[in-house]
Amino acid sequence: MKKKQVSHAIMISVMLSFVIAVFHTIHASELTPLAQIAEGMERQDVSIDKWTLHAKQNMSLTEKEFYQKVQRLKSEYRQYNWTIAQEDKVVKAIGTYTDKKNRTSFRLQLVTTLKKHNPTSYLLYEQMSLETPDSWNDTYEQFERETLGIFQEKVVIFTCLNGHLDDNMNIVLQKKANQLLNEFQARSVEHVVEPNFVSISAFTNEWEEYIMTSKHKMNLQIALRSAGMGGKHTVTVGTPIVTTEY
Repeated sequence: MKKKQVSHAIMISVMLSFVIAVFHTIHASELTPLAQIAEGMERQDVSIDKWTLHAKQNMSLTEKEFYQKVQRLKSEYRQYNWTIAQEDKVVKAIGTYTDKKNRTSFRLQLVTTLKKHNPTSYLLYEQMSLETPDSWNDTYEQFERETLGIFQEKVVIFTCLNGHLDDNMNIVLQKKANQLLNEFQARSVEHVVEPNFVSISAFTNEWEEYIMTSKHKMNLQIALRSAGMGGKHTVTVGTPIVTTEY
């Protein structure tokens, strides 16, 4: 009788573990990269300070085409404040807008090189905030829709979150970095380990987008830095790469 009860208990435990694992997989599949990173950082006791989304489209514009496109952007995004600056053979048109209510800033930047042959140009769109949005998923999906309107095609979205760990916590940087890797079911492909700094480039099947290193696929970067005794431990996580300073 006791053996039967033990057997039933084991079966129930296995079934519960399976259900939990399936639920976690389904839940993760419904989340955007921004939401997945935010939730993973929070589970690892990282307080989020800032998040950034940005997308970029490369193009080739003559000087005339550049200024024509600047005029179209100014017309379409009139709420932005626009400036044009030239340094050497590079011209930048930068539009900025701040949503004061949500403490969110928006930035459009069109850049070109003034060369007669093979000019290099690109258009960058960025959204950044110090506030936690009501919904990480909705924020990312709205950004996706906006990039489609700006670029007229699907582009890679770079997602980056910056945060910090409690100063009172006894932190081993490499251990915490590995815990964050596990949060995203990722494996390290490159890493840098120093006394007060750890940076890991990794790959996870959680997201479709990736870039190639010299030898490996990569779509996750994790960086932790310590300011020393009594200082703040900063954490940066991004996909497919980190695009902010860390």
